[in-house]
Amino acid sequence: MKVPFSWLKQYVDVDVPADELAHQLTMAGIEVGEVEVIGGWTEVFVGYVKDVRPHPNADRLRLCVVTTGSEEMEVVCGAHNVAANQNICFAKVGANVYNTHTEQYETLEAAEIRGVESQGMICSAVELGLGDDHTGIIVLPEDAPVGSLLDDYLGDIVLDLELTPNRLDCLSVLGVAHEVAALTGKTVREPDASYEESGEAIYTQVQIRVADADLCRRYTASLLQGVKIGASPQWLKDRLTRAGLRPINNVVDVTNFVMLEMGQPLHAYDLDTLAGHEIIVRRAEDGASFTTLDGVERTLKAEILMIADRERNIGVAGVMGGLNTEITGDTTNVFLEGACFDAVRVRRGSKFLGMSTDASQRFERGLDPELQGYAVDRAAH
Repeated sequence: MKVPFSWLKQYVDVDVPADELAHQLTMAGIEVGEVEVIGGWTEVFVGYVKDVRPHPNADRLRLCVVTTGSEEMEVVCGAHNVAANQNICFAKVGANVYNTHTEQYETLEAAEIRGVESQGMICSAVELGLGDDHTGIIVLPEDAPVGSLLDDYLGDIVLDLELTPNRLDCLSVLGVAHEVAALTGKTVREPDASYEESGEAIYTQVQIRVADADLCRRYTASLLQGVKIGASPQWLKDRLTRAGLRPINNVVDVTNFVMLEMGQPLHAYDLDTLAGHEIIVRRAEDGASFTTLDGVERTLKAEILMIADRERNIGVAGVMGGLNTEITGDTTNVFLEGACFDAVRVRRGSKFLGMSTDASQRFERGLDPELQGYAVDRAAH
């Protein structure tokens, strides 16, 4: 479990250095295997793009005027998403950044690109070691402090915990916050899960039936209508990336965020793909086939607990959803699931299918049956 320091501090005040906190946690039985530093950049700043115009000698390149507050520089940029009036990550000449062509870190030099000198670089995530995306630049929030060192704004420390199987509580940032509070005498700030509800009651729009109640102690859900699928805001992408997960889209990212925050796995279905708008929790049919979200067709066994709609299987309970109800760019109505599945049943299904996921690792350890409603509300919030 990777716990970013910046995320941990959202819930509990930490006034000791990261190394000291790592030592205290380890002595308390929560081993910190590594303290990872994100950042350490030199000559990289929060910049502001004042103007963008076409490159005179290249259709795909643009000339950008970038300011750090005290300096203005002209930069050649080929990113599709660069635009005027953006806050960006700006590497000045002399910065050490990752070169995607040579696949190594190099000192940035002024360079003439198609006849125009570029006096720095507007950076993507991969060039700063913040992720794998190099298709576009990082666009920072409007309140990002232009002129400040990027290390002060985006730098972070990540505690990599090596947990024993009995410490399910620490497979969440909030659980670690409670442990830190117990060690340091601080108070935990619980996250807000309030939100306004409107429209018809969910039970008039979706029918839920738990056919095998012994294998699902609790099933909760929320319905979100009129959703627009797109990229998550940068702060959410950063939270996931630093915790070791890859951002996908705003809805899926929120479910992963809440899983990491609270320890409760969630799953989002495209409501309009659910046959009969019905959910059934039941055992699998022996020998049936099912294609999971990773695109692999799998043969089921009667011991596996499944999520189904009126006509077909739509998910392996506690392990992974199905390709037939995934969230896509066309999704507008989201059915959000939070359940407490039987730990042994999830373990058997995971082992039989050869699938170990972030969700199954938590379900296998035995979730608190009081957590599901809070987590679904938090995701809706």
